[in-house]
Formats: sequence, structure tokens, C-alpha cells
Amino acid sequence: MTTPLIEAHDLTKVFRLKSGLFSKAASHTAVNSINLTLAPRDRVGVVGESGSGKSTLGRLLLGLTSPTLGGVSFEGVAHRDRSAQNWKRFRKLTSLVQQNPLSALNPQMTIGEQVAEAVWVHHVDNRKGARERAADMLDKVGLSRSMIDRYPHQMSGGQRQRVVIARALILEPKLVVFDEAVSALDVSVQAQVVALLRSLWQEFDLAYVFITHDLRIVRHLVDRIVVMYLGRVVETGDIRSVYSWPRHPYTRALLASVPTMDPTVRNVAPPIQGELDVSKITEGCVFRSRCPFAIDRCSSETPALREVVGRQVACHRAEEFPRSIMAELEGA
Repeated sequence: MTTPLIEAHDLTKVFRLKSGLFSKAASHTAVNSINLTLAPRDRVGVVGESGSGKSTLGRLLLGLTSPTLGGVSFEGVAHRDRSAQNWKRFRKLTSLVQQNPLSALNPQMTIGEQVAEAVWVHHVDNRKGARERAADMLDKVGLSRSMIDRYPHQMSGGQRQRVVIARALILEPKLVVFDEAVSALDVSVQAQVVALLRSLWQEFDLAYVFITHDLRIVRHLVDRIVVMYLGRVVETGDIRSVYSWPRHPYTRALLASVPTMDPTVRNVAPPIQGELDVSKITEGCVFRSRCPFAIDRCSSETPALREVVGRQVACHRAEEFPRSIMAELEGA
């Protein structure tokens, strides 16, 4: 059996919340008992509203945040067992692309210096060789080599995002986590970056986790999708099957909110009523307070993630939902 590239088991992260001197201690479970496996070249999308735990999951996978329970293994080595030298190798083989490229870049360093930095830090090449590698990488992400001495403020948002991607790929990592990597860009630039990522995936033979709240974008970038709600996985499976026939009410609501190209179709009411309710996380189904299909069983029994027609769903009524609600999206 082939060893997975990265594997998370029962991954849980609880944050202790600040409280006053005489206040009762409080906590927030950002990630709750998640299991996730990626093989080499896998492309997985993680979607959900803000506050669903997506970014925390990404940081846990990269060892940037320590789990409260469970663990993560990369190429068979658990994060908790890594030596300092092994951590350095892990950092060389993995990378993170953050949401805001302007805040991710150092305003006092040139683009070339920032893209090349990892090369000489990891002793892959000297500074001259690192600069040449950086110039080549700028070419690969669609930027001119002449931009190598520019500063971040001298570039557009789309150009800065390409720089951040170039910096993440300069060492040819095996795994990249894209955390809302295109959400700050306008639609035309998003399309360019999506095309770029598809091309780079082919060229660099990497696996990636694409974290986003935008279901319109993610369908063009991944093969498998993980839908999160309040720290839990509520549905996961092949992107085509989940999009064509979502089995969880939350997934259905998210997909119903995706704008269509038909100007005559308009959402009169919001597809998801209410706000995220953290108080329901330990009691029954976490989505029940916002779910129009909730029944009494949802209040008393937490649905387990189970196999339903080729994907996993955490819903007591998963088999009941018809396909017709998604008919207008299939042609999009």
C-alpha cells in the first residue's frame, strides 16, 4: 500500500478564549475530529462560510498550529515526532499561499529578493543562483523577468498574487495550501490565476489544498471537495458528484447561492437563514438551527459522517434529497 503524502486523523483544535478575572473559562472548537488523506498530485478543495475552520485546518496540516487532539503525518512521519532537522525538510517540501498578497509580502524587499529567499535559506543555491531561479520562476507565473527589482507597491493585486505563488513554488514543493488565494482579486484576474494554477499543477506535479468560500472558483481547480461547517466535515466526495447531487442541506444551500449566468434567475431570499450558532456545536446536528429540513432526531443525535452513494455525508436525511434543485447549475 502506498504511503499517503499527508494524513490527518481525528484532528481537533480547541482555542481557549480570553475572559475576565471572574468570568467562566470559555473555549471554541475550530476543528472537530477531522480525517483527511492526500496522495501525491491530489487536488482537494475545502469550502464553507467564514468561521467554519477552513484556515485553521490548513495551518494544522502545515504544522503552523499544534492540534489539541489527533495528529498529522507527512510521508509517514508524524508532526509530533519531527526533529528540528526534519522540520526544516518538511518546510522545504510544503508551502502556504495566503489570502492577502500585499500583507504577505515585505514592502522593504524587492520581488526578486522575496522569491529567491527560500533558495539560499535552504542552501539550495547561492545568492546569484537564487536570483536566477527567481527570474525563471517569475517567467513561469506569467510575470516579466524585468519586474525582479520592483517592490510590492509597484505592482497590481494580480501581479502580487503571482509573486506569492512564485515564492511558494520556488523550491518545487510536494504540497501547497492555498488559503483564500484568489478571494481578494476581481473576477477577470481570478480567471487568470485559476488558469495559472491549473497549468502549474501539471508542470510541478504537486498536491494542493485549496481553501475558499467561493464554490464558483473551486469547481475548476480540484478533484475532491470537503465541506466544513463549525469545524466539522458535513460532506466530502468527488467534486462532480457533490456538485451534481449534494446530499447535505448545507452543501445544497451553498451551491444554491452560486450566481448563475442567467439574468432572469435571482435569489429572492437568502439560501441560508440565520447566523453561525456556535452554541449548537456539542448538541445534535451542528446545522440544525439553520436547516429547513431538520427533524426531532437532529436535536438529540449528532449525525456521523457516513457513506451515501459514493461520498460521505453527515446528515440523517441524506438519502431523501432530490437532485432537481441543482438542475440549473449543471450547465454552468
